[in-house]
Amino acid sequence: MQERWLSSIANQEFDGLLISGDIAESGIARDWLRRIANQIDRPVYFVLGNHDFYDESISVARQDTVRICRDNHNLHYLTDCSAIQLVDPTNRSSSPTYLVGEDAWGDATKGDYDRSFVKLADFERIADFLTLDAEQRKSYLQKLGRSAAERLAEKLKAIPKGKSRIIVLTHVPPFVEACWYQGKTADQHWSPFFVCGQTGDVLLSYAKEHPNCEIAVLCGHCHHSGVATPLSNLVIYTAEAAIGHPSISGVVEVSGPDISVKTTGAI
Repeated sequence: MQERWLSSIANQEFDGLLISGDIAESGIARDWLRRIANQIDRPVYFVLGNHDFYDESISVARQDTVRICRDNHNLHYLTDCSAIQLVDPTNRSSSPTYLVGEDAWGDATKGDYDRSFVKLADFERIADFLTLDAEQRKSYLQKLGRSAAERLAEKLKAIPKGKSRIIVLTHVPPFVEACWYQGKTADQHWSPFFVCGQTGDVLLSYAKEHPNCEIAVLCGHCHHSGVATPLSNLVIYTAEAAIGHPSISGVVEVSGPDISVKTTGAI
C-alpha cells in the first residue's frame, strides 16, 4: 500500500510535498522519509506527529530527524526551520508566500483535562511520559505546547512586514473548532489531547495584528476532516487519515492572488 502511494506521488506534477505528521512509528518514520526523498526529486516539507515519537523520547526522535535532513537536501523538518519563502516563477507580482511549521502537541489548555476519561497510547509508548503521573503529564503537555507556540511566534515574527501569504503546517489542530470527528468538533474530554491551544493563541494574535496577511493552517491528528475560519484572514484545514492507507489528500496552490487549498478528504 505504502509503495503504491509513493509511486503514485512520484508520477504526478507538483513543486513540493507537505506532510503533516504521523508518518509511521518511531524510527520507521525516518526510514519512510528517506524513501520519499529518494524517490521524489522535489522538496519534502514535513512536521512530526505523536506516532512518530513512539518507542523513544521526543528529543531523540527530533535529533535523529534533523540529522537525516542534513544528509538529504530534499527533506525539510519545519520544526527545525525558520520561515521558508516559496517562489512561484510564473507569478512574481503576487504577494510573497512563506511556509512555517511546528509539530505542536495536545497541550491540555483546552477542554477539561482533570475530568477527561481519555487515556492516550502516547503515555505508554513515548519515553517522556512513562514515569509521569496525571498531574505531571498535564504540566509536561503544557510545556510542549508552550515550546511549540514560542517557536512558531519567533518564526512568524521574522517574516517581513507587509502584505503576504503564510502557510502553517502543523500536526495538532490549534483550535477546538478545527478538531473534527465525524462532522463534529472535539468535546471537553478530547480537546486537552487533540488541540494545541497555545499555538492557536499565537496564530490569532498574529492574524489580528497583521490583517493584510492571509494565513492557511494545514493540520491533522484527529483523523477526520473539516474547515474552520476563526478570522477572515485565518483558515484551518484539518485532514482526515486512515492508518495504513496513505493518500494524496489535497493540493495547495500559491500561483494566484490567494492561497488555494483544494482538498480531496485530507491535508
